[in-house]
Amino acid sequence: MYEGLLPQLMKSLDLKPHHIVADIGSGIGFIAENIFESFALENPVWCVDPSAEMQEAARERKGTYPVQKTAEEFFSDAKISQCFDTILIAFSAHHFVNLRAVYEGIFRSLRPGGSFVQFDLICHNHPTFKMAADAYSSYFQRVSDRKEFFREIQFQGNFSQEELHYGWSVSKSKLYEMFRGRYVSMFHHFSDEQIEKGIKELESGTLKDVKDDDPINCNSCVLVTKVELE
Repeated sequence: MYEGLLPQLMKSLDLKPHHIVADIGSGIGFIAENIFESFALENPVWCVDPSAEMQEAARERKGTYPVQKTAEEFFSDAKISQCFDTILIAFSAHHFVNLRAVYEGIFRSLRPGGSFVQFDLICHNHPTFKMAADAYSSYFQRVSDRKEFFREIQFQGNFSQEELHYGWSVSKSKLYEMFRGRYVSMFHHFSDEQIEKGIKELESGTLKDVKDDDPINCNSCVLVTKVELE
């Protein structure tokens, strides 16, 4: 799903080959690897994620330096003060327990003239079942709360927010495969039984007359928050 969005997200970054970059909540390292290759970085991207399973996958990717820690643990380390040129958070901020501690740590860890870029999903229109729709609603509310939170943080620099809209297409069978594979982290809160129940809900309702290979047109919107320090 995010593959089609990747070129637009890359345009939000202004990286030079010598830059040191950290990807917070990096997951399997997909975005980090693409950043490393797209900008011909001389140093691997620091991939910060507390999941051992995710880090095992990230280690197999090119240009990654896995750090198995939560964001709070990572930014509590005084040794990374003014260490990074760019810090990226891509669709993972909802995992943070202490928002203020993380964002204050981010600004301490950036070098003068450094930048912080965050991507948040703020709209996601595709067929889904009620339990997932309720989870999305809660997620989007937290994103809205963070949008205001940024304006309360004290820093010297330029602050901007931009919405990126993009369309994508998926077959019904692929959509169900995405659900079962827990394609976004919120689906990890659902049991196999709950997901199968949700799929049956769609099969008897919204997608009743849609064939397995029929394309389903979807659209999403991403909020890009960018801070460039003086």
